[in-house]
Amino acid sequence: AMMTFSAQKCGICFQPPSIILVYRDNVQEKTRQRIMPIRNFSRFSDCSRAAEELKNNPRHKPYLEGVSLRQLEKLYCLLRDHLEGQSLSDSLGRYHHEHTIDPEEDMNKLDDQELAKRKSIMDELFEKNRKRRDDPDFVYNVEVDFPQDEHLESCAWDTESDEEM
Repeated sequence: AMMTFSAQKCGICFQPPSIILVYRDNVQEKTRQRIMPIRNFSRFSDCSRAAEELKNNPRHKPYLEGVSLRQLEKLYCLLRDHLEGQSLSDSLGRYHHEHTIDPEEDMNKLDDQELAKRKSIMDELFEKNRKRRDDPDFVYNVEVDFPQDEHLESCAWDTESDEEM
């Protein structure tokens, strides 16, 4: 079953607050724009709940199928920050910082909610970079030689025997 609508671009308008979707109507073969007004949203609102409500709204659901929940959540976060008086560049910077994985971070020290957030970011990144059989640049069984001239670090758990467990 082919989707009737395919999302092309999705953005936010601060005045009046609305989510704007540029989509392709695959039946009529036309590119169209849909403006979805944002009502009852304040700087105290929950961005992820607002995003879920919009995505599941029966009027908008068919149009938003190709838009990820995370992208809608980001747009709501930008609106919330705007309502708090933050500049767009500050808001984007903070969002980027909160939604990227720091390889040096010790995730063992995170609470369950923060850990779940990091895992969801990693899952999304994995899916985005994943190669599937039907991708044009898919190569089966890629072999890579890693340079051995650097000193290899060993970890304590590499050298211990299994009997100590």
